[in-house]
Amino acid sequence: MSMDVAIWVTCIAALPTVLPRSGDWSEEKWDDFTSYVYPSPKMDWQLTLEKLDDSEKPTAQALKLEPDLKYGYVLSLEPIGADELGYKMLEDSIQSIANKCGVAIVEGPAGTNKVDSK
Repeated sequence: MSMDVAIWVTCIAALPTVLPRSGDWSEEKWDDFTSYVYPSPKMDWQLTLEKLDDSEKPTAQALKLEPDLKYGYVLSLEPIGADELGYKMLEDSIQSIANKCGVAIVEGPAGTNKVDSK
């Protein structure tokens, strides 16, 4: 089981360049999408980031917080029981995307939240 969040933004983030520890993410190409994977140092958890298809649109709740949203990503942390470092890397990745685009709207188990750039 994984912790999955949708990240909605106003710009396309250059992946994996904008992510923390950008050189440690590996690119996996599939027929119709590309994913980026960051394995933990001890190989006991991993983060996976994928850009959503352009047909996927932000939810009404996300658009209330930021009406100019255009692009979406899904960020997954596996397993959901990852250690503190895994969740910190998840948060840092979201913040890095928000910093690039000025803002990010995150939708996940905790609800819908706005993350401003720092």
